[in-house]
Amino acid sequence: MSQQSLFDFEPPPKLTDRIFFAVAPDAAAIADIDALTATLKAQHAMQGRPIADAKLHCTLCNLGDFAGMPDALIARASAAASALAEVTPPFVASFDTAQTFVNRARNRPFVLTGSDGIVGVTALYRNLVGALLKAGIGGNPHSYTPHITLLYDDVTAPPQSVAPVEWTVREFVLLHSHIGQARPYNVLARFRMPSA
Repeated sequence: MSQQSLFDFEPPPKLTDRIFFAVAPDAAAIADIDALTATLKAQHAMQGRPIADAKLHCTLCNLGDFAGMPDALIARASAAASALAEVTPPFVASFDTAQTFVNRARNRPFVLTGSDGIVGVTALYRNLVGALLKAGIGGNPHSYTPHITLLYDDVTAPPQSVAPVEWTVREFVLLHSHIGQARPYNVLARFRMPSA
């Protein structure tokens, strides 16, 4: 009778691909974010590198981390998102608070959040969660705090009011991130909202 050793089991596949929905600031909002980040970084003596312009975003729903591209899931999620975009009017998103999310001991996210100005983003998140659930795609939490990560740093900054960073959200996107690699996001699909 042969014995199995611990070495007979294959390790789980390495997760290389993260797929998620997001809204991205327009060029004017990106310029405002860059200026604000520089000011706040100096004010709090932070050392972290600001997030690259092309990676600035506010995450909506996360489809998960995968070893390779989940094409069937992407197709189902895209169909649900497309139907939602067709019935979602454009709205203004406004982020007016900067703070550190204290979710780990070091290298914590320093982010922009908001109050009344982010209700449209929150509504889009909830509607997208519902559309994905109807398509059989779950996994997104009930609790959601819209935010844009500016940088990561060990300094903890309490919430502070800042000049609002705002833009009109006319689309949301499905993004592909290469986990653990300093590569740009791939835009898998854009979901444009009907113009007025």
